[in-house]
Amino acid sequence: MDKTAKKCTVWAVVCFVVAAAIHMIWPVFITARDGFPWEGSAFSGVVQPFLSVFQGILVSLGGALVGAAVVVNWLTTRVSVTKGAPRQLN
Repeated sequence: MDKTAKKCTVWAVVCFVVAAAIHMIWPVFITARDGFPWEGSAFSGVVQPFLSVFQGILVSLGGALVGAAVVVNWLTTRVSVTKGAPRQLN
């Protein structure tokens, strides 16, 4: 696998893991506050929408990076690059 494709794949996994962590940890944080159920406040009104948008961005970015890794890997196997020679499709 190409070095760039590996980087894309690693960052995609990081994005997916962070999004999954937000999805799993946020409800625990909500219910763990002094044994009281989550009460609406300015904090929740700002943080919850931000985390939802951030999670959506991470999942979308992870998917785009997986696609980029596939394309980069496909292109590097199809294009031969030699010193001083033009790129040619096989």
